[in-house]
Amino acid sequence: MNPTFGFVVHPLTRFQRRLLGVRTLDAELAFRGQPSQRGPRVVARLRLDDPLGHRATGVLVSIQALPEELLSDQAAGVERVREAVALCHAEGAAVVGLGAVAAVIGGQGKAVAKEAPCPVTTGNGMTAWAAFQTLMLLRRVGFPRGPVGLLGPPGPVANGILRQLVRAGEVVRVVADRPPKPLVSEVEALTAEGPGSVTFVPDAHTALAEGVLLAASSTGGRLKLSGLPPGAVAIDVAEPLDIIRDCQRDDVLVLEGEYVRLPRPLAGGFWHKVYGTVTGQSRHLFACFAEPMLFALAGTAEHCSVGRDVPLERLDAIADLAARHGFFVDRLHASGRVITVERLHRLTRRLPTDRGPDPRPPR
Repeated sequence: MNPTFGFVVHPLTRFQRRLLGVRTLDAELAFRGQPSQRGPRVVARLRLDDPLGHRATGVLVSIQALPEELLSDQAAGVERVREAVALCHAEGAAVVGLGAVAAVIGGQGKAVAKEAPCPVTTGNGMTAWAAFQTLMLLRRVGFPRGPVGLLGPPGPVANGILRQLVRAGEVVRVVADRPPKPLVSEVEALTAEGPGSVTFVPDAHTALAEGVLLAASSTGGRLKLSGLPPGAVAIDVAEPLDIIRDCQRDDVLVLEGEYVRLPRPLAGGFWHKVYGTVTGQSRHLFACFAEPMLFALAGTAEHCSVGRDVPLERLDAIADLAARHGFFVDRLHASGRVITVERLHRLTRRLPTDRGPDPRPPR
């Protein structure tokens, strides 16, 4: 059966790159960390069914480059991603998703899409939708209401989240010490339509002092867990993560903001067994990965997104397709594991009400 979707991934760490060598039987990559051949490789074949009786088959293709390699030489990185997209298409994919840094380089996927043999998508639309739904779920299970901090604008995922927050009437604190004029203009236009409000704050600590923080930058690594104030509650959106886990903390709560429940368990042989063992997941995937699956099940690629613009119309269309085909945000996750409502309440009860002195060094 020919695939109807593809997805391009890359290792996030050197250890993951060695695991890729084990998966593809590349001894040089597994033991020395250097691939014996440069090109992309098929690492898994997948299948997903929905409640309507539709089936999407797909292929997972990996390049060997690490995030820093893709970011340091973006022209070469774009060419490697293009090769991977072409391999997906050769395997039968009608739409291809780009994962992690592969979705960032080349103008948020625009350079890859320009010469791709089929539609490609960064997953930014479904990621922004999933992050907003994660916040709404956190509210529904009893987390106190209050201002929402947002780290990441004018990035596409963060901008998509911002638009949903303002439309929902939220009080938003955008982290931007010197906001660029296009972002200021975007905020003015959004708040003119209402009903939410937006103000700029100089740093994430100021936002965390008032409420939950949504961290959704495009490149990650913006904050350290050790530097968060006691009592902080944050939702870290997408890979690479914004909050570097450099220590263990029981006085802060960091949730993942991109997990989506699939309509049926994903069939993927060896790869999916390893994924399930490592993450503890059987029915949940990152939204960027789920997006091309959703489009394949729906038989459409018109909502694919590249570049920086994620309009509300696209987010609404993705929400409608997700509901129709059985994709939901129904669980809260931390470190890849499900957080039950009971555990969430225990954690939030332990979070200090007095957040204490600001841990930042004086300027």
